[in-house]
Amino acid sequence: MKGLENPYDQLGSRVLTASGLNMQAVFPVDALPHALRQSLAGFLDDDADTGSLLLLGNGGADFWRALPPDSWVHPDPLDHRSQQVAIAYLEQAYPGRRYRVLYPSSLAVGLQQLGRLAGWHGDSPLKLGINPVFGLWYAYRALMWVEGALPVTTSPVFDSPCGQCVSRECIQHCPADALSDSSRYLQRCVDYRLAAESACQSNCLARLHCPVAPEQRYCAEQIRYHYAQSYETLVRWRQ
Repeated sequence: MKGLENPYDQLGSRVLTASGLNMQAVFPVDALPHALRQSLAGFLDDDADTGSLLLLGNGGADFWRALPPDSWVHPDPLDHRSQQVAIAYLEQAYPGRRYRVLYPSSLAVGLQQLGRLAGWHGDSPLKLGINPVFGLWYAYRALMWVEGALPVTTSPVFDSPCGQCVSRECIQHCPADALSDSSRYLQRCVDYRLAAESACQSNCLARLHCPVAPEQRYCAEQIRYHYAQSYETLVRWRQ
């Protein structure tokens, strides 16, 4: 992020920023849209109308670069590190407060809904949220419920960069032609990724050709890691 303003790094926390969790958003639970608050009620029980949500994400490759070597002894190293850093931040900044880990977990939490409320993303042809600073190279890493109030962050307002994109390189470089027909996007994408001669088993050519914020692109090792994970998930899903 050197030389680039990051409006999403709002909490002024060295713990978070140095670890690469350089996107932060805080929401008072009682100010959330009703439908979203209701979806959280089953997770929070008696705390469903109180406290705050802390949403953390990584923008660009800083999180990957900052992973400690011992992270890889865990089955889910990125999730483990994200939770570890989130807890370290809360226990340092708000000692004694109760908190709950909502993500990473098995809970079906509406991360993209919260991300949109936070001003983190707009729509893109790839069905991935796109960010004006990080392009397609960001991810949700942790969501915590925290007792009491936290400093509320602002939500940057922007138009999706895709609206002004003339070249539409993502569409042109999708070998599955998945982006030309939104009604068949998922089927075409999955079918092609699982094909024996697929060029997208360990990456996404459409994503790689997006012209927005290419300097924030994950390194080749990180891209292979994420797409290997998703490929294995697709294989299990198709079995």
